[in-house]
Amino acid sequence: MLVVVIILIALFGAFVRTVFGFGEALVTMPLLALVGFKLSSATALIGALGLLVALPATIRSRAHIDFAVVRRLVLGSLIGVPIGILLLKLVPTRLILQLFGLFLISYGSYQLWQLWRGKPKKARLQAARWDYLAGLISGALGSAYNSHGVPVVIYGTLKRWPVNQLRGILQAHFVCVGVIVVSSQVAAGFWNGEVVQLLLIIIPLLAVVIPFGNWLSSRIPQATLVKYIYLLLVIFGGLLVFKSLN
Repeated sequence: MLVVVIILIALFGAFVRTVFGFGEALVTMPLLALVGFKLSSATALIGALGLLVALPATIRSRAHIDFAVVRRLVLGSLIGVPIGILLLKLVPTRLILQLFGLFLISYGSYQLWQLWRGKPKKARLQAARWDYLAGLISGALGSAYNSHGVPVVIYGTLKRWPVNQLRGILQAHFVCVGVIVVSSQVAAGFWNGEVVQLLLIIIPLLAVVIPFGNWLSSRIPQATLVKYIYLLLVIFGGLLVFKSLN
């Protein structure tokens, strides 16, 4: 029964990623923790699934990808990935999750308030050098908690990227960083027989989840999708805080 629950959670995460372009780890990691799935195994499982979902999404969004930005993000992530592994091994998980969760709640709530007031902020952090810092943070959180999408989402909203461009850059970044993250997780000993067995069951089911997620995403207006993204950040922040307290 536990295996079925884990598979359903992983598929739900893949669905969220397909529809919104990010967030599968922030949905699945707290849920997997609640059912008692080992943290390192959960990290390995969701890291691999994130990479698999990103591959077809990148092909689908290739016309909207700014590859120069992706290159700078990935270079920053190369530095961030080993930092994330050290965070996972040396820093109390509860502290990192609480701080990250509170930040997401604050940022998402503030942006929703700005939209409600009808006063969206101007684009910020336009210099290309900020891409490297965003990539570094993404790599660190990705290798430690499979949360490499959220820093890029926040960065993209600060730069006011159009939704299609944000999704395209996100997916291309996921593919590049996903290879690095999964490799680092394998090297760190996070993979085991249970993770491989679960992947072999889940991968064929993605053939149903991904097309359905794409169909639903294509029917959500872009302005509405922006609001959903901010709302998801608030929800994800709450899940992280909840997870850190249990």
